[in-house]
Amino acid sequence: MNEARNLVRVERSNSSIAAYGAYPPAPVDRMDLSESASFFRRHLKLILGVTALAVVAGIIISLLVGRTYRAEATVMLTNDAVIIAQSTSAGLPQTPISSEFVDTQMQIITSQEMAQMVGNSLGLTSGLTGEEQREIVEELRSNVAAGRAGESYALTISYQAEKAAEAAQIANEFARQFVNWELNADQARNADARAIVEERLAELRDQAQSDTRALQEYRIRNNLLSTSGASLTEQEISTYNQEVTTARAAAAEDQARLNTALAQLRSGSVGDDVGEALGSPVITSLRSQEAVVATEVADLSAKYGPNHPQLIRSRSQLAEVQRRIQDEIGRVISNLRAKQAVSAQRLASLNTSLAGARAKLSQNNDAMVGLSEVERAAEASQGIYETYLNRFKELIAAEGSEKPNARILTNAEAPLFPHSPNIPLNMALALIIGLGIGVLAAYIKESLFHGISTPDEAEHDLGLPCLASVPLLSSIDKGSDHPATAIQDSPKSAFTESFRSLGAAIDIATQGQAQVIAVTSALPNEGKTVMSCCLASVLATGGQRTMLVDCDLRRQGISRLLNMQAGQKGLVDVLNGTAPLDLEQYDDDNVFCVLPLSPNREEPEHLLRGQEFVDLLDKLRGHFDRIILDLPPVLPIAATRILASRADATIFATKWRDTSKFAVRAALRRLPPEQVNVLGIVLSGVDMNKRSFLDPHDPYFYYSKYESYYA
Repeated sequence: MNEARNLVRVERSNSSIAAYGAYPPAPVDRMDLSESASFFRRHLKLILGVTALAVVAGIIISLLVGRTYRAEATVMLTNDAVIIAQSTSAGLPQTPISSEFVDTQMQIITSQEMAQMVGNSLGLTSGLTGEEQREIVEELRSNVAAGRAGESYALTISYQAEKAAEAAQIANEFARQFVNWELNADQARNADARAIVEERLAELRDQAQSDTRALQEYRIRNNLLSTSGASLTEQEISTYNQEVTTARAAAAEDQARLNTALAQLRSGSVGDDVGEALGSPVITSLRSQEAVVATEVADLSAKYGPNHPQLIRSRSQLAEVQRRIQDEIGRVISNLRAKQAVSAQRLASLNTSLAGARAKLSQNNDAMVGLSEVERAAEASQGIYETYLNRFKELIAAEGSEKPNARILTNAEAPLFPHSPNIPLNMALALIIGLGIGVLAAYIKESLFHGISTPDEAEHDLGLPCLASVPLLSSIDKGSDHPATAIQDSPKSAFTESFRSLGAAIDIATQGQAQVIAVTSALPNEGKTVMSCCLASVLATGGQRTMLVDCDLRRQGISRLLNMQAGQKGLVDVLNGTAPLDLEQYDDDNVFCVLPLSPNREEPEHLLRGQEFVDLLDKLRGHFDRIILDLPPVLPIAATRILASRADATIFATKWRDTSKFAVRAALRRLPPEQVNVLGIVLSGVDMNKRSFLDPHDPYFYYSKYESYYA
């Protein structure tokens, strides 16, 4: 028997048939979403369930949360105040409203001072303590909001309250207070500025008058005032300079005339040719008399002798006239001397006065230094006074002309529907959150899932080929009561065909040399008993003499499946010799035979592990084509490893998407490959209704396309 198993392994290893996995799928350079689609199909119920729970939670929360209403009023910022402020300054360009200004206005709306004004206006803070007032103001401030529509100058003022009418009332009051905010602020600023300017103006007027008076007194005290604006000393010096120049010229002229006359006299002249004498009317008259008398003397001298009385008298008259001329010339010379002396004295006097004025001017120049300071002080005080006076006039003119920087466009109305909770939004959020948590839960479940779903996973994770996949009977045939009868009732069904595929896979893997086939699993309830029974039934239906042996002493699955009666002899009876095996009763007509286990509380495992079981298999080999052994699970029963070593081939039943691959690995490690010939994995209980959850490489993925073959 051992030689036969070794022969099978040698022939299989030397076979020219391609091994499983010799044709791996060629990689394709394209996006493949089939695995993702399969993932979502597999966990659709979980995702939908978590999403439904999230939506229900959203509905409950929305119903439990208190309702709040939101009312909105709209105001628009204007440039009216800027235009009025610039109306007194001609030529200045109009300042546009900037984004910073708009942001500042929104901060004003949500400020604590604005909330205080609204609370006072509505009477919400009247009669309350300081702490209660602060709470009311903080509540108003926390529930109001301001927003800007794009880049426009329209601001939306919204307020949330538990009552719709209250929300509209407070929102409108915020809008009204905001519109009057700048107006009241301007009026208050103008009143304060006017009071300050008016008080300061009186002080500046007194100061300007005092400084002006000090300036005038300083000028008078230092003789620095004149009608022309220059000092008196400067004017006096200027006059003296002019008079000295004139006096000097006159004195020089008088001196020159005197010198000329004296020079003529010294040269022997009698004074007739002196310029002043020539111009004297007295001398001119005397010269005329002298000429008449000289003519008369000449006539008398011609007629009479020197002693003639008339001649003597005429000569006496001529001498008198000549004497008078000389006297007059003397007076002219004396007059020139006197005039020259007067001119010299006048020039000396003017020079003396000019020297005194210059000395006084030097003193005045020293006083001008102090005058500059006094003048600057007077000018500064006068300038400040005039500035304040002009500002006071502007403030008086601006009274009553203040205009607000905003106006109300739309008043808030009581909303019909609550703003919070927003049930549609909450449902949408709950749906999104639920989907997210559902997908997350699906990923967690998938990461924690250690079962086997496809043949590829069996080969990749376990290193063994998947010989076949057995469908879940209820997923393809609702009318079948039991898998054992389904083989007989529906020989052309997909369920039956899966066992034909299993038999073919075994024959291909062993080249038809596997006579004793053991069926086991890692854990109980993985379908190994049904698989053993159905495989034996399919082999027998194919014409092979088949013996099905129940080797599971604990569960006795085959025996219970075939309703073995108490007292009926079975495998244990054959092994202990109480019921010898009569092979003659298994004639050629009995192609499907069963060697069950009798209902017995005893568990004589030593019989199965001993030589008795080996001898029994040798007898059965000579009479049957196939011997199917239904072994107990590997992990809980130690004897399974020994029983599996007695078979030519062992197939491993694994429940689809249920048995952990770690359990299968643990079981396979207990089956040493040099003693146990494990051909591969058989997936049991594959739900064909979930075939779209499978991998596209699984043949059952295309079940819908060839399902008609099993009709």
